[in-house]
Amino acid sequence: MKRIKLHWWILIGIVAGILAGWWTQSFCSDAGIPVESTAAYAAFDGLSTIFMNLLKMIVIPLVFFSLVSGMQGMGSLARLGRLGLRTFLFYMGTSLLAILTGLTLVNLIRPGDGLNVTVPTEPVGKEVPESFWEVLSNMVPDNVVQAAADFELIGVILFAILFGAFMLTLEGEKKDVLSRFIEACSDIMMKMTGFVIALAPVGIAALIAKLVSTSGPELFWEMRWYVITVALALATHLLITLPALIYIFTRRNPYRFIWTMSPALFTAFSTASSSGTLGVTLRRAERGAGISNRVASFVLPLGATINMDGTALYEIVSVLFIAQVHAGIDPSFTLTFGQQLLIVFLGLAVSIGAAGIPHAGLVMMVIILQAVGLPVEYTALIWAVDRVLDMGRTVINVTSDSSVALMVAHAEGEVSESVD
Repeated sequence: MKRIKLHWWILIGIVAGILAGWWTQSFCSDAGIPVESTAAYAAFDGLSTIFMNLLKMIVIPLVFFSLVSGMQGMGSLARLGRLGLRTFLFYMGTSLLAILTGLTLVNLIRPGDGLNVTVPTEPVGKEVPESFWEVLSNMVPDNVVQAAADFELIGVILFAILFGAFMLTLEGEKKDVLSRFIEACSDIMMKMTGFVIALAPVGIAALIAKLVSTSGPELFWEMRWYVITVALALATHLLITLPALIYIFTRRNPYRFIWTMSPALFTAFSTASSSGTLGVTLRRAERGAGISNRVASFVLPLGATINMDGTALYEIVSVLFIAQVHAGIDPSFTLTFGQQLLIVFLGLAVSIGAAGIPHAGLVMMVIILQAVGLPVEYTALIWAVDRVLDMGRTVINVTSDSSVALMVAHAEGEVSESVD
């Protein structure tokens, strides 16, 4: 019997989760009991928490060992520098295109015009960086062990890059012993990742069921045009911009590649975590898309931290949406073309440092709002719909990371036939 591939199992899990969540919500509504008090919800919550904890458990060691191992495969600092520059330019290019897509659509659709809302009086309850430079300084950890414990991925990646770069300067037995140790640890982490991935259909089903059982469509009605604008911008980047770039730079079928990466994309959608999805992304990039380990293990962990196409696009649409809402309340407020250009620059810049901050998109948005003189309290408007949009923009983040890995591997001549 032909083995059913992982992406089909994940699709089955998503459908099962939707049906289970819908049934639980309907049953509780008819019985007049809270969803959270049911055994079904407890099961959804328990299974989804275990799955998310497993994903998070492997991320830090997987990032460190795979990144250092990939850098050792470069052989020299000169080649590492060339690959790093090429990766960075691709990442900045895709992020800029995502931002311009969001800027165009939010100005065409204007979802905030005529929205009748009351300005929230309570600010978002998160510690917010006061400046872009504070964001950059937060990217450099004073204690890498504490950064790992706090799941500050960007600090771990910076340390891993420095560790791998200085490993390349070693010679003789020291380098050989340490390289073999790093490679063995990387292999172990990939095997552990395979084990966690095998549980993905069950974990994703529980995540989806939990979301559907507690969320109703009424949450989205008032914000429908905002949600539509964000969704349309994300879809444009996913289905038009990134495929065009893949075809231009590799001459490969972009939609076949995206389908190959679908297990990672489904996982990204259900977990809303680029870093949590990294293990699946690495495995599919190497075994599914045929990207070499030395490229994938360098480009993808880096992309999970600095390449946030979906987050940057979301921030631009959200800030301009808030500006449109505020203009309806305060007619004297206007957003000049120069301020929109400032928003573009800040959206590109702060997306680089977004990964190490809780609720990255919303918190980083505050810096942009402050820069253009908008009340930060407006961020409370989009909390109700942020979870679903976060799931969508995480798919874009992971797709962009994978696409750049493919383009860089093609340029380096390190793409082979897929394994499965």
